[in-house]
Amino acid sequence: MKLSTMILISVVPIIVALSPALAALDPTKPAVGVSSMPSETSTADGEFTLQSIFSRSNSFSAIISGKSYREGDTIGEYTISRINSKDVVITNGRQQKTLRMYEYEIKK
Repeated sequence: MKLSTMILISVVPIIVALSPALAALDPTKPAVGVSSMPSETSTADGEFTLQSIFSRSNSFSAIISGKSYREGDTIGEYTISRINSKDVVITNGRQQKTLRMYEYEIKK
């Protein structure tokens, strides 16, 4: 038997065994570890993570802690009062929080 045929016969089972794992990888998905993703418990504690803001025809929507929201929606005990291109403002009657995706501080 030729050496190339023997190598092919030994490599094919490995490729077949790894193909489901390779197919599950999404090259367009951001490199974020599972431990850094927000969980339901962190949302219940009042900590929200702004992940994305989308511009619609005449308004904005936001992905906060893995779920999609629009102005007026409630998230925990807060109501989303404003979404613009840079941040999301949530209020609960007593306090107001601004969720930002990025820090806009200019360092010198």
